Amino acid sequence: MRIGVGSVGLATPLGLGLAATMEGWRAGRSGLVDNDRWPTRWFLRADAGLVPGFNPRKQLPDRKAVKLMSRESQLGLWAAVEAAGPRGPDRFDVAADRFAGFAAAGYEVSSLDESEEMLALSRDPQAPGRVALDLLFGPGRDAYNPMAPLKILPNMALFHAASTLDLQGPHLSLGSSPATGLAAAIEACDALSFDEADAVLVLGTDANAEVFRAHQLVEGGVAEHLAPAEGAAALVLRQAVDGDPILLGHAQAQEPPAGPEPRQHYGQISDSRARAALHRAALERAGLRTVDLILADLWGDPARDALVMKGLPDAPVASSRTRFGWLGAAAGTVDLAIACELVRSGEVGSVLVSAAGLAGDLACVIVGAP
Repeated sequence: MRIGVGSVGLATPLGLGLAATMEGWRAGRSGLVDNDRWPTRWFLRADAGLVPGFNPRKQLPDRKAVKLMSRESQLGLWAAVEAAGPRGPDRFDVAADRFAGFAAAGYEVSSLDESEEMLALSRDPQAPGRVALDLLFGPGRDAYNPMAPLKILPNMALFHAASTLDLQGPHLSLGSSPATGLAAAIEACDALSFDEADAVLVLGTDANAEVFRAHQLVEGGVAEHLAPAEGAAALVLRQAVDGDPILLGHAQAQEPPAGPEPRQHYGQISDSRARAALHRAALERAGLRTVDLILADLWGDPARDALVMKGLPDAPVASSRTRFGWLGAAAGTVDLAIACELVRSGEVGSVLVSAAGLAGDLACVIVGAP
């Protein structure tokens, strides 16, 4: 079965929508801008990758539901509607119970404005930099938004997309990393190949450009080279029809850990051999020796990027990570969406999309012309 990409939705720091993103991509622009969401003195960088022109209360189908969504869910729903239309099954002539949804989303956290009052009321008077548990579960709890837990469940981005688009087929939500964004696409290929669905919405969304999430990146050493960013991508996969970019091959693997503790592997590259083997496996499945272009997860750090390049096939390499910032779970699907559009437009004949998670998980997908 040849699996094709029927449509794409994109919301990135280069623009809102597929056309705006691709215009910026082809022009070689950077999507990083001065950040105004938190005091920049808190962090090493003053810039961030923010989606321009996104107003969820005006641009999402249900304005009342917006207040129940985290930023990840808002961006993900926008991309899903752009890819699949207001009702996916109707647009693609697929029964609702045969339209599946597979997604990767960031570890959603409450935004600063929702938590600020709660934390202020919970400050330990004897140690102002710490939280007093008796105050946290007293006046702090009273200030907490009772709807906030609905925003931090890991499957909420897919829930909002599926309920809005009326997708009633199998669903799967994966963890937070660029590699799981590609893993969602690989799982979608399996669902189509084994006749579990006739179409699958593949969604990746993340919002690292929030103060709590950005702080995690700083602690992990990621923000030394990458700005925190937000974005989302959605693709509709189906049995290929004329004009569809084709998913030719894919592979997943696990990189050897850099050290005995998980924290020691956070964003590090211990050995490029696992990546090289991953790409060879995907090329063999695609029946190719090489590709026209590689979209890889470079960091802008010479030493780390040298190891990434060592594990790649011999082909031109481009990176959206240094232009968009750290997109987290959205990165793999954003790159895959860009690859599909480059193939659809005839600019290249084949693209290998490669992504790695902070815990050493690896994935790649090869997109080719029909």
